[in-house]
Amino acid sequence: MSNQGRKALIVVTHPVPGSLNHAIADGIGKDLNERGIKVEIADLHAEGFSPAMTAGDVMLYRGAGELAPEIAREQARVDQADMLVIVFPVYWWSAPSMLKGWFERVFNGGWAYTVDDKGRINGNMRDIPVLLVATGAGNESGYERHGYAQAIQTQIVEGIFGYSGMKNTQVAYFFDADNATTERIEQFVEAATPLLEKEQLLSTY
Repeated sequence: MSNQGRKALIVVTHPVPGSLNHAIADGIGKDLNERGIKVEIADLHAEGFSPAMTAGDVMLYRGAGELAPEIAREQARVDQADMLVIVFPVYWWSAPSMLKGWFERVFNGGWAYTVDDKGRINGNMRDIPVLLVATGAGNESGYERHGYAQAIQTQIVEGIFGYSGMKNTQVAYFFDADNATTERIEQFVEAATPLLEKEQLLSTY
């Protein structure tokens, strides 16, 4: 089946150019390009995105004011994507402040979700596939033993994407990130290919 015309948005939130996160994002982007999918990489640090909530953001949440131009741009990127890949380092067992702020400011009420007159939450987002790639210094057994993986599942997969109506979201971990080698990075990116195919990210619908 053809991927012609499909588009992927890859969001990377590591402050250091050439980092493991950038290498993974570039590798996934190359893989998707080779499959005929157009790729846009949003490097939030390089682009100078401000993650701090503003008074205008709060007013918008309360139903007043206008959407900031930088937020409208980010929302348009997501709206135009057929799949979303987010690559981030795990800081203190959660998303870094840059990504957390991107979620807080971009996934706002009225766009990501609405509340009906009975107080029920309705997710507004198209249910496009989402792949979260999290790099962590720990190991898999530690994440499971201490509940860190479940915390990310609850906070991000369910608390943000599920809340917004995006049910096809999964997490791929790159553990022992401080000891990453070129070979391990290549193996990780290669392992993402069957994962993407399994979730039908690369097929038309």
